[in-house]
Amino acid sequence: MTLHSRRRPSRALLAVPLTLLAAAAAVHGRPALAQDLPEPPPEPAAAAPKETVTEELIRMLQNSKVLSSEDAERLIGRLRAEQAPAATTAAVPAEPKGRVRVPYIPESEKQKIRDEIKDGMIETAKLENWAQPNTFPDWVKRVKIGGDIRLREEFDFLDSSNDPFLINFQSINSGSPYNVGTPLANQVSPPLINTTEDREAFRVRARIDLSGTISDEVKSVFRFTTGNNTNPVSTNQTLGNDFNKLSFVIDRAYLTYKPEDLPLAGLVMWGGRMPSPFQGTELSWDEDLNFDGLAATYKARAGGGVWPFLTLGGFSVQNTVFDFPATDANKAASRDRWLLAAQLGADWTIQPEMVLSGAVAYYDYIDLEGKTSSDCLAPTTSFSCDTDDSRPGFIQKGNTLYAIRQLQLAAAGDPEYQYFGLATPYRPLDANIRFDWAVAGPVHLMFDADYVRNLAYDENEVLGKVPVNNYEPGLDTNNDKVEDVAGAYKGGDTGYLVQLRVGYPIIRQRGEWSIGGGYRRIESDAVVDAFTDSDFHLGGTNAKGFVLGGSYGISKNTWFTARYFSASEVSGPPVSIDVMQLDLNARF
Repeated sequence: MTLHSRRRPSRALLAVPLTLLAAAAAVHGRPALAQDLPEPPPEPAAAAPKETVTEELIRMLQNSKVLSSEDAERLIGRLRAEQAPAATTAAVPAEPKGRVRVPYIPESEKQKIRDEIKDGMIETAKLENWAQPNTFPDWVKRVKIGGDIRLREEFDFLDSSNDPFLINFQSINSGSPYNVGTPLANQVSPPLINTTEDREAFRVRARIDLSGTISDEVKSVFRFTTGNNTNPVSTNQTLGNDFNKLSFVIDRAYLTYKPEDLPLAGLVMWGGRMPSPFQGTELSWDEDLNFDGLAATYKARAGGGVWPFLTLGGFSVQNTVFDFPATDANKAASRDRWLLAAQLGADWTIQPEMVLSGAVAYYDYIDLEGKTSSDCLAPTTSFSCDTDDSRPGFIQKGNTLYAIRQLQLAAAGDPEYQYFGLATPYRPLDANIRFDWAVAGPVHLMFDADYVRNLAYDENEVLGKVPVNNYEPGLDTNNDKVEDVAGAYKGGDTGYLVQLRVGYPIIRQRGEWSIGGGYRRIESDAVVDAFTDSDFHLGGTNAKGFVLGGSYGISKNTWFTARYFSASEVSGPPVSIDVMQLDLNARF
């Protein structure tokens, strides 16, 4: 829809000939003088009677659609009727050359003409929208548009002594099953993650937010972003793809309901694909992650500057494929995966410039872990087993996995095509605090601490499933050197994070700044590796290390950020990864 901007009056209204000066002079009670008007051209000898200047003015207003045809004819008729007696009683003497006489118009008729011209002009102004330049359709007032863009240069530094045999289980699970059979039958290496060669990438992220006010209590939000629909924790797109185009996807689409009347004032409800409704850090949730489902938060005042809150949510993690298994007439029962969550916390305003927040959350993933199949014959990659859909739809790295197919071989040496599922359930308990102190006006000191533990992790149960990763390197008893053999399994269920930042909480103007750093340690199965930070250790769990960074405003809503991540493995084979990111950010 085209928005009308400030417009000038219609060109026809401005193109009034100089003869209008005569009418204007008559309305103000004096005849037009020669210097007011150019000398009229000589009239033909046999010309028909001409309209008076007043009649000509009315005709022009009619042609410009300021007056309707009916109103114009009525005015001209009244004007001629009032002039008729004067025309019959006395002859009009000839005027000297260069002077034009305008017939007398009574004051009452002048005012009527003024009013009718004014009303006509207002009507035209409304139709052309130049009389109300700041007036827009109602829907425009109820929609807000915003967004941001980020240009990133990223450098990934990989230690040359890292274990080169880090299997890419995400690649296997998202494609054809992998043959884990004997070396004679298994000639192809599994897909492997690069752990030894440095990489550099120029990336871009662009996002557009649309929010619409449906009523005083209901709002809708859409966000469009670069990225893809296979990685839930990244909206970056790497440039340098033969100048190919970028993908643009819907990142958020949700409704919010916020009642204003008691007793529901303080309640906020979300439905759809929404940002995280939980207070926390990237120890559990990547900043780009969004949730699919329903959530509600209720916040009330308890006195003494304390505002307790409760957040509840139910989210669909993975929905069963409608026709699974595709190659079998006996379809599998539904195995939908869900996340149920509850968080209880409080915000405490100790002083106007000092706020302390704390929260404890419990997350319960339903049917997220892998399921061992019944006896299954799968001589080729096109065959399915009845629990293939229990493998995770997306993983990064770190969580303990095991082979979920219970294969039956027709003959010794037949291929053994496998998929891999999570070896443990996940029910993390997360406790975090946040301290925000405005130490010097707009400059804040901000401290975060986060602790998480997976209450469902049981190492004995994991060992009973024969995990395929997270083994310590084996040792040669003769010379104590690492060999390509597996040692003891070593997983973990705990993670923690501490970080400190000083400066402006949000960079908005030139010269505003912030610096900070922190340390984190997250064991293999403390949280689901698919949803945690995708930058630290290049994503996933089973990592420890520090983060340093800072930002500086270079113009209004434009700022530069630099961050450095240094991380290594908590257990298992050596995997040390350092990441440097240089970002140019802008928002509108």
